[in-house]
Amino acid sequence: MKNYFNEKNLHSFDSKGRILLPKEIRAHFEVKKGDILYMIPNIADGPYLEIRTEDLWNRYRASLRRQESGEKKKHSFRIAEMLKETVTVDGQGRILIPQGIRDACELGQTVAVVNMDIYVEVWSKGQMELKYEEMVRAFKELNDRMF
Repeated sequence: MKNYFNEKNLHSFDSKGRILLPKEIRAHFEVKKGDILYMIPNIADGPYLEIRTEDLWNRYRASLRRQESGEKKKHSFRIAEMLKETVTVDGQGRILIPQGIRDACELGQTVAVVNMDIYVEVWSKGQMELKYEEMVRAFKELNDRMF
């Protein structure tokens, strides 16, 4: 199988279940030692893990609040609160991802960490490889429309 990733994308958990957030991601989100990050498994599409800063988590919740009232909105709030975990960034830029979250997101030893501009995604390498062709098609379609 092809290696679709380079070293900036792939990261491994250490023996305690921590991963290093890449320097570029820490800079982009202005994350520093002691900051609290919010994690929520996206178990419907992938699965994968979404990570947000406190400000971006609050914006996410505000976006949920703006949705049309009804059961979908209530369920979305419930699931977000039920699945949400918080973690603190250590002095080396690492975060501890609890085993339950790793299991829910099917994260193996090696993961792909992706900056999505308003949050970070953490995927198992295998799941990301399964999505690769779909991502390439979407990129080509969008790129062709832009140029």
